[in-house]
Amino acid sequence: MKIAVVYNNDFEGVINTFGIQNKEVYPMETIKAVQEALQQGGHETALIEGNNRIIDSLSNFMPKISKGEVSGMVFNMAYGIQGENRYSHVPSILEMMGIPYVGSSPAGHVLALDKIVAKTIFFQQNLPTPKFWVFDEYNTDLSEVEFPAIVKPKMESISFGLNLVYNEKELNEAVNKVFTTFQQSVLIEKYLPGREFAVCIFGNAHMEALPILEIDLKGKKFQNIDDKLVRPLPRICPAQIPMSLENEMKTISLKAYRALQMRDYARVDLRLDENGNVHILEVNSMASLNPDGSFAIAAKVTGRNYNRLINIILEHAWNRYFG
Repeated sequence: MKIAVVYNNDFEGVINTFGIQNKEVYPMETIKAVQEALQQGGHETALIEGNNRIIDSLSNFMPKISKGEVSGMVFNMAYGIQGENRYSHVPSILEMMGIPYVGSSPAGHVLALDKIVAKTIFFQQNLPTPKFWVFDEYNTDLSEVEFPAIVKPKMESISFGLNLVYNEKELNEAVNKVFTTFQQSVLIEKYLPGREFAVCIFGNAHMEALPILEIDLKGKKFQNIDDKLVRPLPRICPAQIPMSLENEMKTISLKAYRALQMRDYARVDLRLDENGNVHILEVNSMASLNPDGSFAIAAKVTGRNYNRLINIILEHAWNRYFG
């Protein structure tokens, strides 16, 4: 089968530079690792930039199923170039072109990337998540915020713009910095002082939660950008926790996965409060597939190497369309 691995590396492939600029990008080593894994699975592959030339590139590579050929697919690794809800941009183009793809729908990406919307859904479905407040142009009253608190942009990942504040002065400074830097509404969460975990999930009608990882914070209050991109903190997998807590985390994570309409794969980040209660921090619909990332670590514990992991995710997408 023909598989196009779509990614973002060329951020100049736009008509105009406009709106929020993306700060996330897969390293080429990971993109090529995914490509190699797919080739090991017997597929013909191509690397295609998710920019303003994507339609022509895919039209030249993909088979036309009207001719009786097997449908091709896109393995989507594109975080988007710019603008709001950027994770949804490439999937939206693929929907329009009629090309099956790996990963969540535009709607799923929007629900997960917008942390305020996601937390509202968690509250509506009685899923535990830290208490939160929102600062935007319509709401400037921060008098009810409880300290310490975490301040973050509503639609960023990898801890961009994240700050821990302890008083009103620090809160106002952090809110103003996020608001002016990212031009987004600001999410403020009650800080939870407990241990941090991640649950990697793949599947659709039938879902599987991989062994839980614990992020060893090494005494830190939270993971910053360097901890995620430069010097990753150690991850313990499987996490050394009681079976009852493991089952609770997996149950909550699977419900969150469903609530935000995730497809094929995603990662749920969790944290304990001071009493050991589980809370959802966020759901990442574009969870990292780096060979040394959480998904690869958790899959390895189950006896699946990296190549098998990538092809399992592809199989889930294929079965969702054609199974």
